Amino acid sequence: MDAVDLREIELGHAFTYIELSTHFRAVWGGVSFPGKRPGFAVVVGMGRERHFDSHDIFLLDEFESFDIRKLVRQCGAFDLKYGISLHSGYGPALGRWVGDFKNDAASKFIEEMNAEQHRDGSAEGREPFSLTPTLMLEMENLYSFILPQLKDLLTAERRQLFLKGSKIASYLSEIEDTQISELKSGDFPSVESLAFAVIEMRDHIRTEEYTRRLPQRSPWDNHVLTRGLKIRR
Repeated sequence: MDAVDLREIELGHAFTYIELSTHFRAVWGGVSFPGKRPGFAVVVGMGRERHFDSHDIFLLDEFESFDIRKLVRQCGAFDLKYGISLHSGYGPALGRWVGDFKNDAASKFIEEMNAEQHRDGSAEGREPFSLTPTLMLEMENLYSFILPQLKDLLTAERRQLFLKGSKIASYLSEIEDTQISELKSGDFPSVESLAFAVIEMRDHIRTEEYTRRLPQRSPWDNHVLTRGLKIRR
């Protein structure tokens, strides 16, 4: 895969960890548990090349189910496949799974899965599977926040998000503008899982890049440390 167009690689493609490290700056997962529609899990990868003000993001895999246990276990399978929780030298920078860590049923199934992986040795070299919270889960008007951002990334002239025929595109097309203010968490888990992963990953990478651009200072430059010191001649 020396010269590839990440926009054309099919969903579910089997990357090696070296390929993941080569092509993606980060790989994250997002999950939203069942509500009015099936629960949904996604894996997204951020390309390394800058494009406009950030980087392109590619949907790599997806899964939906009303069964929370099946959904959690598929997240675990994706975690292994894409090296999201790896902390070894392979794969992209340490990834994250974003979702509702307060879901009691999901938490029990995650504990069960982590215990099994620990016993069979498949967890070696990886952090235990866990969900990172997002402030989006606390928003009363969640869809008023996430839909404009997703649609902006999907705009033809400034496209930075590639869904490759995903079921999510179909779900997005169902949402009318007049419905947005009435939608609640759980109404479209597919859209929510994508938003959790994409928005949090973009914010994380943006902060990381900004921090790297800041000039590195010596501790002696800190005025708190040097306050009161007198230079003797």
